[in-house]
Amino acid sequence: MKTIATLAFAALAATALALPAAAEWKPDKPITVIVPYPAGGVTDLVVRVAATDLEKAIGQKIVVVNQPGANGSIGTRAVMDAPKDGYTWGSGGVRDLGTYGVMGMLDTKLDDWHPFIIASIASVLSVNPDAGVDSVAGFVEKVKADPENFLVATVGPNSSGGVALNAIATAAGITPKQIVYDGGNPAVLATVTGEAQATTQLAIEQAEMIRAGRLKPLAVIGRNPLKIGTVEIPAITDDLPKLPPSENFVGIYLPAGAPPEVVETLSKVWVETLSNSEALASLCETRGCGVHPVAGTVAVDEARPLVAAAAWGLFDRNQAKVSPETLGIARPTAE
Repeated sequence: MKTIATLAFAALAATALALPAAAEWKPDKPITVIVPYPAGGVTDLVVRVAATDLEKAIGQKIVVVNQPGANGSIGTRAVMDAPKDGYTWGSGGVRDLGTYGVMGMLDTKLDDWHPFIIASIASVLSVNPDAGVDSVAGFVEKVKADPENFLVATVGPNSSGGVALNAIATAAGITPKQIVYDGGNPAVLATVTGEAQATTQLAIEQAEMIRAGRLKPLAVIGRNPLKIGTVEIPAITDDLPKLPPSENFVGIYLPAGAPPEVVETLSKVWVETLSNSEALASLCETRGCGVHPVAGTVAVDEARPLVAAAAWGLFDRNQAKVSPETLGIARPTAE
C-alpha cells in the first residue's frame, strides 16, 4: 500500500511535469490571502496554519484577511478584481469555485483558478442533544414529520454544509429546511443554543462542541468514519448507501492570469512544505480533517468530481440559477 507521503510526492512530481519552465519567483512584498468567511471557521484555521509554513518556504510575509459575506462570494470577488500580480490569493472550499457560477453568484468556474489543496474535509450530521434524535433514521423521521420547524443550520446551499445536507436529502428522499448563517462557527453555535435543531457543517468546525458534549454527532456525511477525541462517528453510508459525493477540499487559489513564475514557485514548495507541517498535522488530528497537499493538474483532477456532484445536485433540486451544462460541467455518471 502506498503511504500518504509517497502519494504526496508523486503528486508533486506530476505537478512539476505539467508546468512549463519559469523563473523562480522571489516576492518582494507581503502576500495577501483573502479568507471569504469569518475568523474561526475551517478555511480560516487551515489557511492560517498553512500560511505560516509557506512564509518560511518562499521568504515573505503572508497576511490572512477575513472578508466574509454572501456565502464566500464577496471575498472571492475581491480576489478576482485584484491585480493578477501574484500578491493576492483566494481560499475556501475547492468545490465552491465550481458552484458560484451555478448559483449565479459569480461569473467564475474551476478552470479560472490554479488550485492548491491543503486538506480534505468532511461534514458531520449533528443535532442539539435536546432535539430528541439519536440516529440518522431518527433525523430523517423528524424532517419528514415537521420539516418547517426542524431546522438545519448551514452556510448556504453551495457551502460544504449545504452540499452535505442536500446529499442526505437526495439519498433519503426528504426536504430539510436550511437556516443559513454567514460562517460555519455561527451555524454550529446556532445548533448548540437551540436556534436550529441540527447542523451538517464541517467536522473541524464542530469538533470542540462535539468533544464538550454540546452537539450529538450522528454520522460523518461520507464513506469513512471519523474519530474526534474519544468520540467515534460512523459513516452515514451505513444508513444511506446511495449518498452522492459530499466531501470537500480546503485550499488556496491563484486566479488565472497570475504570473507563471508565481504558480511554479508555489507548486514546487507546496507538497513538501505542507506534508511536513507539524502544526497542520496537529490541527487535523484534533479537529477532524486530513492533511492532503496537492497542486496543479492533480488538484484539478481531484476537484472535478466534487464540483460536478455539487453543481448537478443544486440543479436537480431547483436551487441553481444556471445549468451546469452551460458552464461546461458534465453530469456525473452513475457507478
